[in-house]
Amino acid sequence: MAFTGCLDSKQATPQNRGQIGGDDALEADAFATVGGKTLPDNMGPVVVSGVGLVYKLPPGSGSFAPPGSWRQMLEASLKTQGFTHLKELLDDPNKTTSLVLVSAIIPPGARKGEAIDVQISLPEESTTKSLKGGVLLACELRDFDTTGNLRSMVKDGRATTPEGGLVLGSVWAKAEGPIVAGALVADSTPRPADDAAEANRRCVAEPEAPSLRAGRIWGGAKVTQPRPYYFMMQPGDQSIRMAATVAERLNSTFHGNGDPSLRVAEAKTRELVVVTVPYAYRHNHHRFLLVARQVPINPISSDSVYRRKLEEELHDPATAITAAIKLEALGANARQALRVALNNATSPWVRFAAAESLCYLGHTDGAAELAKLAEDHPALRAQCLKALASSDDAAFTDRLAELMASSDPALRYGAFIALRLANESSSAVSGHLLNQSLWLHRVAPGSPGLIHLTSDRRAEIVLFGDGVRFTGPFTLPIGPDYTASMTATDPEVKLTRIVSGLRGTEVKEVKCAADASTVLVTLSKLGGGYSEAVELLKRADTAQRLTAGLAVDAQPRQFSAQQLAVFAKNDPSLIRANVEVTRVGSVRTDLEEFGVDFATENDGEAKPEAPARQPLSQRPGRIFGPKHMNEAPVGEPLQPVTPAAGTTPPEPAPVNTDLSRNPGRLFPKK
Repeated sequence: MAFTGCLDSKQATPQNRGQIGGDDALEADAFATVGGKTLPDNMGPVVVSGVGLVYKLPPGSGSFAPPGSWRQMLEASLKTQGFTHLKELLDDPNKTTSLVLVSAIIPPGARKGEAIDVQISLPEESTTKSLKGGVLLACELRDFDTTGNLRSMVKDGRATTPEGGLVLGSVWAKAEGPIVAGALVADSTPRPADDAAEANRRCVAEPEAPSLRAGRIWGGAKVTQPRPYYFMMQPGDQSIRMAATVAERLNSTFHGNGDPSLRVAEAKTRELVVVTVPYAYRHNHHRFLLVARQVPINPISSDSVYRRKLEEELHDPATAITAAIKLEALGANARQALRVALNNATSPWVRFAAAESLCYLGHTDGAAELAKLAEDHPALRAQCLKALASSDDAAFTDRLAELMASSDPALRYGAFIALRLANESSSAVSGHLLNQSLWLHRVAPGSPGLIHLTSDRRAEIVLFGDGVRFTGPFTLPIGPDYTASMTATDPEVKLTRIVSGLRGTEVKEVKCAADASTVLVTLSKLGGGYSEAVELLKRADTAQRLTAGLAVDAQPRQFSAQQLAVFAKNDPSLIRANVEVTRVGSVRTDLEEFGVDFATENDGEAKPEAPARQPLSQRPGRIFGPKHMNEAPVGEPLQPVTPAAGTTPPEPAPVNTDLSRNPGRLFPKK
């Protein structure tokens, strides 16, 4: 005791080395992580553009390609594809073709061959009347730079022709396919009506007028080169040996990408490690980056103090989420600790954290718990569905099929999207492509009826449950050419189309059963597409002529893992989180802005990354197309994206992490 008392007080004070629990027996370097040795990069979107040709337009709808830079670019593109008679093609006297501007976004982490959505628009000087019914000829999409910025030229009232020289970048994607024009769903906010007759009058008297001079091709482009993530070595760790160690640790933790011949990480130089998202995380890149950056540089033994501390923290609701992700970063041998927490915990936070990590590690133990949590807690719903979409194992897909019968429209459609992503060939989500324009799905038989429409993803209509029918009487116009009608006594719906041709006007009439699926199929056989189907359903719903409810973009809102970790500290029963999540705006994920690390103990909340260097290939110059393609409806001015306002402090600004990077997306962007 006397010897101890003689020690210098400064020496006797334990030093905080930044470890879990501040245990001074731990060496900081022994528990360093990939996130401590690297900085993430290449996480921004790449906007790509091209000039294309749309053909098969109705006679008189198109226009001659105007002379200028756009036409020169199009001619050069057509020549490379082997076309020779360019004048007849671009100056079709029947005006069945049109020069168009094509744009898309290559998301970070995109794989070669991945499908992305395409935006089609017209130059301001174009006289094309409508793109409806047109088909985009194969078109290469590149990243561009120009000495005259298009957006500034439009603002100044100058013609939309690039000034100065264009610097052509790489070919990132190739786009083609039928265009969906005028198909966006208008505001679906219900307006009260005194009676059905008044609703029918309003529906007829106030027709929607979506623009036909712009359109989309959902999943219309294929990525031609991969966009991996970059882990840039920190200045003090830039050596080929350390870069190789980082790559080796990532490869040993994440076993392949669905292809055993592929590796997750590869050390390219002493400064750069290229990282590809593993198969299990293909729908949740944000979580993969969170986990990857928690991978220890040195393997952790089963009796390590680090592991024991994580297992203890996993049982504490306030630390369960971060502890589960750190255990997930240790690899598959963390299963037992996660199973113990899942089976013994009473806290929904602990059960959620353990079940989610088990799913991404490839285990089915937590599937049933995630499905139950998705029903009970809206704050956890989106993350639960993403985890269930990580595998096509029946333990996951069966739970998703059951959730499609729920009474909550957002949960039903969210489960549908998740199941389609997990196994597109599943009979529970199978559909039919009608008139090369829309996908029609009939799902969840035996459940209550519901019709779901989307405004910013794949052109699809999902009919949930049974008994989705039209009821008379009504007469509803559908655009300029179609009419749907039904009397109070006739059990069938009559569809009429007026066809104008060289020989005059012809009227086609077809009767069919009032079942919604049959009506939509019959409409497509008459030539109707997605826009006509959407307009018919919306008019019928406004006129109260449907036996089931109509939902538009009903998808779960969500918090990020970092935000959930903040809630878990002060909201043990999720009462506040379940309320707050309903106020979350639909914001496209920006990995750069939001960050891929958890806050430190003293931060109080997750904060954005602050890259130490200029990011690579983040937002190259563009000559047309929105910063985020789907942030503005077709036909409306395309504006740069402004991040949505945050939720009530101290939570970080709400961010909606995308479930899917393919045409359909689970969570909306606006």
